Amino acid sequence: MSKPLKVAVIGTGGISRTHMPGWEASPYTEVVAAADVNAAALEDFGSKFGVEKLYTDTNDIFGDPTIDIVDICTPNRLHTPLVLSALAAGKHVICEKPLAPTPDEIRLMIDARDRAGKLLMTAQHFRFRTGSQGMKREIEAGAL
Repeated sequence: MSKPLKVAVIGTGGISRTHMPGWEASPYTEVVAAADVNAAALEDFGSKFGVEKLYTDTNDIFGDPTIDIVDICTPNRLHTPLVLSALAAGKHVICEKPLAPTPDEIRLMIDARDRAGKLLMTAQHFRFRTGSQGMKREIEAGAL
């Protein structure tokens, strides 16, 4: 890859700060923007992580053609509209769990992903734990 993918983080509270070490460790990504309705939290995030493009309106992120990936780290009730807007704007999306509150909203997201031809991923950080792997094996075996 010749240049890193540009990432924007939406929501600068606690969850976003757990995502940042992964973004920072990757030679393939660079966090270049962040958005939050809480201007003080946004400024703190920008200062701590060296992010210069700081917005209180997510439309500024969706309208920025240099941003490739949007990392949604907001309260759960905001996931669906933000995911749909990001995909409509042609961005790849990673969204903190739960992806959406209902199966119908997840279907809307999948349809939007398919229309956009972009990637959509939920951040399931427990998927490699022993219990999660055990459940996966049970599902694959048809037991659940």
